[in-house]
Amino acid sequence: MSAVLAVGLAAGLALLGGRLRWLTPGGVVAAAAVGAAVFWGAGLRGALLLAVFFVSGSLLTAARERAPRTARQVLANGACAAAGALLIPVAAASAWLVLAGAIAAAQADTWATEIGAYARRPPRLVTTWVSVPPGTSGGVTLLGSVGGAGGAAVTAAILLLAGGQRDATVAAFAGGVVGMLADSVAGATLQATYRCPACGARLERSSDSCGVAAIRTGGVAWLDNDVVNLIATLAGAGTALAWR
Repeated sequence: MSAVLAVGLAAGLALLGGRLRWLTPGGVVAAAAVGAAVFWGAGLRGALLLAVFFVSGSLLTAARERAPRTARQVLANGACAAAGALLIPVAAASAWLVLAGAIAAAQADTWATEIGAYARRPPRLVTTWVSVPPGTSGGVTLLGSVGGAGGAAVTAAILLLAGGQRDATVAAFAGGVVGMLADSVAGATLQATYRCPACGARLERSSDSCGVAAIRTGGVAWLDNDVVNLIATLAGAGTALAWR
């Protein structure tokens, strides 16, 4: 795909996302940049993989009335895939595995989070299996895990139907599942957690609606959910690359 066409298609999809309030203005710019890289490097096959992830994830998020994705969130989920796509002209086989594994991981994680929110039973912390409140970083449910695996399977199926080799599609699925698991483990062990001193709420950020500075109760101060998502996509890409 030519660079001009890649930029045009990516910009159009990003602007549509902004108009539908799936993306903030900064998210539109970031999505256009990620999309242009993937479309140019990976062509229509890569465009299809990225478009399905973007649309399905945005619809699931919008269904729960979540806030639009910011530039940081877009880059956390898409930077690894974009890097893989840009490497396709010089190392096609390996770069395709990086791209597919990263997108499968991002899709698996997103589907697991959004679908798992409908679970009737509370999640359990992946590291200790103790029951935790919904929304807790590192908390997993059976429904969410199945949904996440389904997201990875969809990515693999699209790759296969679009002409990908069978072993590459299996590698992409494995990358998606491992990336989803890596997200949960990193969320439970590394992600910064906070508590509001005013209302006692458990938070993922240092500020909340009470207007009081929250107290960090665990994790690494600079490692938030966006960094955890980046870790997940890197794990997915690395798994797919090693699997083959």
